[in-house]
Amino acid sequence: MKKVRLLNITLVVSFFLSAPIYAVSAANSSAPPRQQNQRRRMSSRLIEEFSFLIKDFKVDHQGQNLVNINVKYRYKTNITLSEYPDFRLLAKDIESLLTNYPNETDYWEIVNKRITQMLLDKYGSLVSISCEIAVSPSEGVPYFRTSTTTRVRSSVRDR
Repeated sequence: MKKVRLLNITLVVSFFLSAPIYAVSAANSSAPPRQQNQRRRMSSRLIEEFSFLIKDFKVDHQGQNLVNINVKYRYKTNITLSEYPDFRLLAKDIESLLTNYPNETDYWEIVNKRITQMLLDKYGSLVSISCEIAVSPSEGVPYFRTSTTTRVRSSVRDR
């Protein structure tokens, strides 16, 4: 008898380790089918993100600088095919903002806040965005420096 029990315990443990989704379904088989479907849907929530890098972009801000800009954003839930933005448009928007930036003395953190706000305002299918600006050493400032800004749309729960 002890061998059988140990065998059953071993099988149950390996069953839970190899297939936790089925184990949860089997354990809740007495629940109505609708509740089982809701549990399955909740356990498979899809989160989509995309990122790109603008490498070695020359900008005349606080003198001549070379920057790398890493952008990462999250899409809203249930985004449709037509709502996915072409990342090249976001990159061009960033490059245009930096090229025509109105205040050359703004700190990089302020520049970064303006970039993330502009992109979140312009692209409604994004629920959050992070932007990292890495500035290479220059004659005026011989240090590597990085600004990272993350914005989350206030109505994320509604998307």
